[in-house]
Amino acid sequence: MFLFSYIGLLLALANICIILVLLSIYWKNYRKWKSQYTVGLLVFGIFLLLQNILSLYYSAPPPGPPQGPPMESPHQIPLLLINTSQLIALIALLKISWK
Repeated sequence: MFLFSYIGLLLALANICIILVLLSIYWKNYRKWKSQYTVGLLVFGIFLLLQNILSLYYSAPPPGPPQGPPMESPHQIPLLLINTSQLIALIALLKISWK
């Protein structure tokens, strides 16, 4: 089960990196065109970044008690599936946005 936690952490980190690249692209486009559409993309990207930071926090393996095995989190597999689907969608969005 802890393997799922570490894979979820890596996926959340990858999502955060891609979102930061997308935000920089959207910021550059906003400075160039001053479009309301790019403002919407920036706001959406910021909220998606916050969601992934929270996902990173909840994907971390929980600390166990001082004596005994570490506890397992019930959020590991759902967060892994969410992070995986987000990574696929963000890669597609990055491919479309990259010039």
